[in-house]
Amino acid sequence: MIREHGGLLFLHLTPVASIRGAMRRLVASFDPPPDALDYQRFETRGFLVFLPPGIRPPREVQVRVRGRVRRRVEAFWNGLAFVL
Repeated sequence: MIREHGGLLFLHLTPVASIRGAMRRLVASFDPPPDALDYQRFETRGFLVFLPPGIRPPREVQVRVRGRVRRRVEAFWNGLAFVL
């Protein structure tokens, strides 16, 4: 699915309301953000993954396709949908 959308996957971190305020949700997108040229680039099998600048890369990013009618890509940071 990533290759069908141009072979680029952008990962964004969005703030989430939490008790400590330090939790962020990982969001995957095929659309480049306005500051995409600043993103860190990582090559994988068959596509490129982009992470926001200044963020230490995870040991592992897992990607899966969800949905039958409205297919979408979800990403997991070291096995989690949230980043602390």
